[in-house]
Amino acid sequence: MKLNADLIAKVTHDEQVDDLKLASAERFCDLLLAANRKINLVSRAGDVEGEIRRQLLLSVAILPRLPADRALRWVDVGSGGGFPAIPLAIFRPWDRFELIESVAKKAFFLERTLDGLDLRNAEVNNCRVEELIAKRASDAEQYDWMSVKAVSGWEENLSWASALLLVGGCLVTYKPTDPTEDDVRLATTHGFELIDSFSIGGVAHCITTRLIVIKKL
Repeated sequence: MKLNADLIAKVTHDEQVDDLKLASAERFCDLLLAANRKINLVSRAGDVEGEIRRQLLLSVAILPRLPADRALRWVDVGSGGGFPAIPLAIFRPWDRFELIESVAKKAFFLERTLDGLDLRNAEVNNCRVEELIAKRASDAEQYDWMSVKAVSGWEENLSWASALLLVGGCLVTYKPTDPTEDDVRLATTHGFELIDSFSIGGVAHCITTRLIVIKKL
């Protein structure tokens, strides 16, 4: 699947997208498109290729907000088809990613995809997030960043992030609108601070979804 390198460069605030990373991202999209005919990884209604391109752009939109001077340890909850973790693993090969997926056939797709792309900075954990939380009892096993896409409600996201993130760690999630006052109040109650809410609609006009970033205090 051909991706728009100029559009990716604008979304990521990069002067030029690395050719090898772009080729790897396109290969990922091809693998996802093929697998989606058998497994429901991306909505099959409407323009599936267009939806994959939109999800790819949403995935890399967080890149300009990430520190460039250190490696991060990520946990991606409900990885499904691999967004945003696999595109992020492609574009930030120095970070480490753990993809949490409770559905066995989806986890199998993710494992095969990581192998096919030769992504050695990511691994798949076929479990429920509650099982992961039970195992991650010490700070040494917690994460710098956590991503969640549409697998639960806001309060549940906060509860998971509270258990899995280091102090100063961030959760990025995706909503159709800005967080409400109640959302912000609930985040504060759980020990988080809203630090960013943005969209890439000014660059990718077909995308209205907002990226919400909160930090654990």
